[in-house]
Amino acid sequence: MLRRSQSGFEICRRLIRKRRTPDEASSSILEEGTTFSDVHNVILNPTTKLPYPEKQLREHLEKTSTDLLRERNKQKYGGKKKLSSEIDFSHIPIVEHVVLLFPGQGAQFVGMGKKLMEIAAAKAIFDEASEVLGYDMLKLCLDGPKDKIEQTLYCQPAVVTSSVAAFEALKSQDDSIEENLTDTAGFSVGEYSAMVAGGIISFSDAIKIVKTRAEAMSECSKLVKSGMVTVRVKGSSRIEKAINDARNVAREAGELDICEVANYLYCGTRVIGASETCLRFLEQNQEKYNIQVLKKITTVEKVMQALYQADIQRAVCNVYSNYTGHILPAKKAEIRGALSKQVNNPVKWEQIQQLLFRKHENEKFPRFYEVGPGRQLGAMLLQTSKKAYKTYQQYSC
Repeated sequence: MLRRSQSGFEICRRLIRKRRTPDEASSSILEEGTTFSDVHNVILNPTTKLPYPEKQLREHLEKTSTDLLRERNKQKYGGKKKLSSEIDFSHIPIVEHVVLLFPGQGAQFVGMGKKLMEIAAAKAIFDEASEVLGYDMLKLCLDGPKDKIEQTLYCQPAVVTSSVAAFEALKSQDDSIEENLTDTAGFSVGEYSAMVAGGIISFSDAIKIVKTRAEAMSECSKLVKSGMVTVRVKGSSRIEKAINDARNVAREAGELDICEVANYLYCGTRVIGASETCLRFLEQNQEKYNIQVLKKITTVEKVMQALYQADIQRAVCNVYSNYTGHILPAKKAEIRGALSKQVNNPVKWEQIQQLLFRKHENEKFPRFYEVGPGRQLGAMLLQTSKKAYKTYQQYSC
């Protein structure tokens, strides 16, 4: 057997004597000289270098590495197969794909649910919400008053309830919605509506979590005077500089230096969450930093704990995470982790939109539905992709 310790001269002498080409000789050398330990090290540590021709080494590894790869996966995943987070719907024509978008806080209005009262499945959602929350959700949505329904404590459960009720109504009117549902995404608290539609959690669990979430955020807003503003930025804008300077001003005043991007809405538009001092600084210095403050929003987010009591199931379609900007993972622990981080991290809606609007073939797009109150998500869609917007429909409540 030819050993690796042999000199290059000895190898060449054998080639000449046996009249073999270099490639043929290299292959033979590889077969004779590669040990189990060599291959094992290469598979488990791809950076390992061996003194063999690369082409022949790859061919050899392909023939011998199946068991070793299985061993590596066992070491990495504990013997369990890593679950893929994306569900393949390539068997459904792209124009038949259904993508559902669910609104978040800010879409609410007095009169939500009025259009759905003739549909039993939708009415049942309002009844279930009332039972969990301890107050008449339908009456609140229909009659308000406006100042109450705009409070975080009531607004978030109301928006999720109305959105899920609208989803039930839409399904009852069009069988193809459920059959061809491929993707769901919800803005901020709307992610819980998306998870209900995607089969990850029940509506009962979702509204319990949203109730706790809203209570925590409402309590937090009482402790810290803060808010949010929608800001438009350009290539020449200095938004990071503006945020840092706002923090410095707050610190110098002996106040909390809270100022950061809370939501990425769409290209060139951000939502900034900040203390009142920082918000005032941004509003007063728009020209200096070449930014445009469009709208002030009053809300503060806080991590909620009720999520861990929910029964998490495997999704029936692709559900997108506000925290990562990608499809929610398959593992329950990872889903809970992403959702718990969602409430105090930027909402990556722009990133989600980009992924959704890449879903087209030969300029043919899926059917996009905004399900629930308002048309804000449709407006963002129009800003992101005018071609995708052509297939957009709104199913209001």
